[in-house]
Amino acid sequence: MLLLVSTAFGADVKATQAKELVKPSGTTIFQAQKPDLVVKSVRVTSDPVIFYGGKIVLIPLEITIANLGAATNQDFNVGAAGSALDGNVYGFDFAGPGTETMPERGGILVHGMQSGTRVTAEKSYTGLLLLGPNPINASPQPGTRWRIRAMVDYNLDPDAFAYEWGVNEANETNNEMEIIYPPTPSIATMTQGGMSVIGMLNKT
Repeated sequence: MLLLVSTAFGADVKATQAKELVKPSGTTIFQAQKPDLVVKSVRVTSDPVIFYGGKIVLIPLEITIANLGAATNQDFNVGAAGSALDGNVYGFDFAGPGTETMPERGGILVHGMQSGTRVTAEKSYTGLLLLGPNPINASPQPGTRWRIRAMVDYNLDPDAFAYEWGVNEANETNNEMEIIYPPTPSIATMTQGGMSVIGMLNKT
């Protein structure tokens, strides 16, 4: 934790986005604030679509993120991973119209975010989450219900812990949100062209 100290003898230390902690006699101590990126909400915007007999499942998503801390000018990503609860599809490719993909880490590239300590700092991103058979050569079982994990400032590399990456945040444990879609069992209806659209029995 970075502490910036200004003494009573005229030393002046500029603390950008710093918060006063305590004020002992003759000394002021500040705690430098950090960004705090969170997933505020994730929702499926329309029924998932299944192509090619289950080899491709596309799930339309809207992910809303917020910054609860100080501003950051660092790049980070927004995306999702998903898997079928009753099938074998899995994936983490998430992209949206008019967006860039973050190199190496994937997901939608975001170029920094303003502070949310005094005003609401939120952004929403719409895109498609692509799922496919896992392992890739397995007979496709697209399923009818999916577990979806929305993420911000993430790295799915299993070795990511071994090197420095991402935004240095005040809280590194609140970057995900998980939902099940649909929350109730669903049915599948076939359409022409080999595409099936998942329709919910009880839509919420």
